[in-house]
Amino acid sequence: MAKGLTLPLDEYATSSVDAYAWKVAVQDQWRSCMARYGFSDFGPPQISEQSAVMQADSAMGRRYGVSDLDLAKKFGYHLPTGTQESPYWEPAAGAESTVFTGVGAGVDDGTYEGKALPEGGCRGEAQRMFPMPRTPEAERAGITVFEETRKSPEVVKAVAQWVSCMKQKGYVRSHPLEDLGKLGLSPSSPSAGSEEIAHAVADVECKADSELVGIWNAKEKAGQQKAIKENASSLAKEKSVKDRNSAKVRQAYEAAGNQ
Repeated sequence: MAKGLTLPLDEYATSSVDAYAWKVAVQDQWRSCMARYGFSDFGPPQISEQSAVMQADSAMGRRYGVSDLDLAKKFGYHLPTGTQESPYWEPAAGAESTVFTGVGAGVDDGTYEGKALPEGGCRGEAQRMFPMPRTPEAERAGITVFEETRKSPEVVKAVAQWVSCMKQKGYVRSHPLEDLGKLGLSPSSPSAGSEEIAHAVADVECKADSELVGIWNAKEKAGQQKAIKENASSLAKEKSVKDRNSAKVRQAYEAAGNQ
């Protein structure tokens, strides 16, 4: 099972808690700014910290495809209840969107109804105050290592064993990360049916039989450790900037009465 596993580059990534705090700080700043222009009820529905952490855990848990037998038995290939993304949101068309983005009817030489607008509107103001605590070089390194390990002899062999196991169970599959939609197993449908659940359970059982998750994770760990050594200086600088931005966000988050 992949849930709970860690990777060396995790140290350079933004934690799920910090990512949530950043989202809250940015949205609070949106609301504060928009209120200055008369929009007192503004912003998307907030996601709870628990849901944000669950989403991050779910992402790691499916890094190599579904791997939790209990969840497969309940939800098939669907995300567990409570981990779905928040509904898509955008500001209302017209004046609200204009003040939020700084572009649109009513904006005259950087002002709106005689009051100066921040560059890029309230969205731009929040972006400057709270840069997203990201580490793009570490992210690129992680993607590169993932793709390299996907092609490694050890992982290819484990995948072949998984394919063989799935065939024995009556499922023709080519790879655990292939497009589920093309297989008629779209996780975007309302819920999992019995056929999908049976398929997902077989998937997880075959991953256990082939030891695919453990083999792939071990190769990724080795590859990421190598990448960190080769890019130690630049990764350390990037992490330092990310940590400062995270600290600023966390301070604003706690100052707003969140814990």
